[in-house]
Amino acid sequence: MTLQIRPMETEDVPAVLPFLRAHHPYRVLTEKAVRWRMANPTPHSTDLPLVATDGDGGIVGFTRSLLTRPEGRDPHGLTFLTAVAERYRGGDLAARLLTASEESLVERGARTLRTEVAEEPVQAGGPVLHEVALDQGYAEEETHHILGLDLSLLPPAPEPPAGVELRTFREYADDPRPVYELDRLASEDEPGAVPSVGFMTFEDWVNGPWNHPLTDLDLSLVFLHEGTPAGITCYGSDRRSRMESSMTGTLREYRGRGLAGYAKHVALLRAREQGFTHAATGNHENNAPMLAINARLGYALLGKETGYVKPVA
Repeated sequence: MTLQIRPMETEDVPAVLPFLRAHHPYRVLTEKAVRWRMANPTPHSTDLPLVATDGDGGIVGFTRSLLTRPEGRDPHGLTFLTAVAERYRGGDLAARLLTASEESLVERGARTLRTEVAEEPVQAGGPVLHEVALDQGYAEEETHHILGLDLSLLPPAPEPPAGVELRTFREYADDPRPVYELDRLASEDEPGAVPSVGFMTFEDWVNGPWNHPLTDLDLSLVFLHEGTPAGITCYGSDRRSRMESSMTGTLREYRGRGLAGYAKHVALLRAREQGFTHAATGNHENNAPMLAINARLGYALLGKETGYVKPVA
């Protein structure tokens, strides 16, 4: 049966979404978010989702091919969110998807190539994709721990730290700039090997993360210390049962006071009260403070996600 790899079209979304959910069960994915991303490209980057179809037109493979252009540095490309139907994992489809993404990235100017693969059960077929990455010349670069939490097991909230106050992102809807500044400053020393493009402008941030359909303004919190904004904990959700942490950060001068852990705990309790049942998060393996906070909250390791890198010949 002939397999075809081609760019994804908007009419593919209803078939692609359940395929992705089956292969990435701990990701929060919605049709609205997929369509929004296709219609709203990220600044300083170009995104090309690819699908593989069988002879009947059914979706049997997927990957995202993202080119990022940091100012003053060579462009780099990332292949991620890869999924291959189980019946094709013994063949060459995974390698063909990675090659198609690489070719697209190099054509658009990439000088460094990266890909991400997670273990089972975080990513169905992950071990196969791991072998493909190594076979195609990638070297392991960094590792993240992917964690999951059954919210019914969340312990009661501790006593609030002295001077702490919590506000939802919704309370900043008329002027989100304070949230932007916290996000920008708290992200400066976030662990990770992948080079960034520099923090985005306020306008790009509003049009991107703030307005993203998954961003949950009611679950995400700003925490203040004696009236001064000290940090944020941010969540995306499907507005029904599943949520995913996208960022928790504390300004340097307020770290070590238990503010972030308390804010995360309250956010998760509020989510449970609203009917959410599962939460997921990911932490760089070197982010010991956040791994410790999440362990106290009851998060369990689901698997590890590895980033791979290779230069363009």
